Amino acid sequence: MKDLYVSESTVKRIKEFNEAKKRGVHIPYVKSTFMSIGTRSIFFCPVQKRVITLLGKGEKHLYITKLFEPNVVEIKEQYPLDYVRTQEIADAQGVIHPRKHLTGELTVLTTDLLVTYRDKSGAQYRVAYSFKHSIDARSKTRTMQKFDIETAYWKRFGVRAEQVLRDDVSKIKAYNLLNYINRYNSELSDSELRKFASALLDDVIEHPSNSLRESLKAVSSSLKVRPSDCMTLFANSMFKHVLPIDLTQKIKLHKPLQLCAVTECKEV
Repeated sequence: MKDLYVSESTVKRIKEFNEAKKRGVHIPYVKSTFMSIGTRSIFFCPVQKRVITLLGKGEKHLYITKLFEPNVVEIKEQYPLDYVRTQEIADAQGVIHPRKHLTGELTVLTTDLLVTYRDKSGAQYRVAYSFKHSIDARSKTRTMQKFDIETAYWKRFGVRAEQVLRDDVSKIKAYNLLNYINRYNSELSDSELRKFASALLDDVIEHPSNSLRESLKAVSSSLKVRPSDCMTLFANSMFKHVLPIDLTQKIKLHKPLQLCAVTECKEV
């Protein structure tokens, strides 16, 4: 096996990341030029107001479902770990640090999503998520070795690390949120959203067989708002959990809106 070494390009990229971090800017370590065109997912997020770079559709679904959890403050994707610390951890655990086997060049470990939450007291805490589509028997040992390094790394900072598999993320919930993401509007007040939600719920409960399109049309008329504005109010009421929508069911304009109990919606 080739001796482990850190390339000049790695040192340069880490330096760029750290300099941006000091300015309060997040630069994903894994850049689009290093990804397969068929798997990468790059899009502008109106919530975080920047371009998000993810390794695939599964990561995108995890990102979007975490983004709209009520206590999420910020999400940083492809977050690089300090390679000096990860080398120390790998040595202590008696495992081989990730590297390019033909050359020995060190591979920087990254956390797929580093999510900052705010608890009820207002204090912030972070959780590091490692996403895997699946773990087959052949790669399980090596995958767990890498995750153990990541877990030990974040433990030093008081951060919990979690591994998430594709089956842990609801595709339907992700699709529902992604279908309306372009209607996100941070300027809508809670009172506006509650007023809209109350009117929509009244119509859905009174006319349960009405399609969502019909219910939105009725609300548009009763509140005297434009249909397009009504759709924006609907989307943001969903994002902010003002409407008790069952997001595990596909939202279709030509079908009735599926509601759930408030306690159930909090778990979706």
